[in-house]
Amino acid sequence: MASEVENEVHECECDICKAGLDSETIRLHRQMNLLLSQLNEPQRRWFAGFLSQKPDSPSDRQLARIMGLDEKTIRRGRRELDAELTDVPQDRQRREGGGRLPAEKKTRS
Repeated sequence: MASEVENEVHECECDICKAGLDSETIRLHRQMNLLLSQLNEPQRRWFAGFLSQKPDSPSDRQLARIMGLDEKTIRRGRRELDAELTDVPQDRQRREGGGRLPAEKKTRS
């Protein structure tokens, strides 16, 4: 029987949500984070990059607090969108050679 992995929804860390000041903003931030929890890594980056380009959007620092992403990730998403995703591999989530190198097995002779 396969176990389902539940995607964790980031809890917004902005001052408005922490203080509970504006229920509409809290609802919007919750929905943004719910959507992010259903996306894979590049899709989260692109969504954040897209939002950061809107004229009335919060700053990258504020978006990072809302979404739980790094500011560099948001900038990277914006750059990739500006380049129309041309440098993004279509069949992989990460570029070739990304991730950890395989560990060598050490055996005694």
